[in-house]
Amino acid sequence: MTFLRVVLVISLMAFTVMGQKSPEPSEPPASCPVTVPPAIPFTPPAPYQLGDNDNSFWIGTEKLWTARSKSEVWTSVPRKPGHEQEVQPLTAKTFWASVDFNWRTEWPVILTVTGRRLDGTAPPLLTMRATNAMVPGPTPTMLVGVYVPTPGCWEITGNYKGQKLSFVVWIKPVEPH
Repeated sequence: MTFLRVVLVISLMAFTVMGQKSPEPSEPPASCPVTVPPAIPFTPPAPYQLGDNDNSFWIGTEKLWTARSKSEVWTSVPRKPGHEQEVQPLTAKTFWASVDFNWRTEWPVILTVTGRRLDGTAPPLLTMRATNAMVPGPTPTMLVGVYVPTPGCWEITGNYKGQKLSFVVWIKPVEPH
């Protein structure tokens, strides 16, 4: 009889734990105002295009724009001690465009990308030097690789020839295997 009680208690505990929904780590908390598609969509000039999926949208103006994911959730990859100032491996590649960008004549690319954590303190965002890249089309863009040093809510800002554009992403921690 004692054996049956132990089995029953363990079973009830297991069902209770399974029934509790823990917060999904890939979803940003309500306190993080991740960038969402604007009410009035921005459409860049031809030949820029998003592709065939419905997971992305444009933000910005003709002077500076970028394509964003509707989820705006990135994954944080922590660094080993002593390697905190290394950019590689990247957290994300960010692609930017402008009607004023001429990939044939602009070198080095003068786009700068910065970031700040909105929900706490953190070391600074690290970036690679801006370069040019071709995206499907082929369409010229400016590319900056970024490393976000800690999980949390981050605002990423591009600055190109005095034009600034920001978006907010949620950086989720790497899930242990």
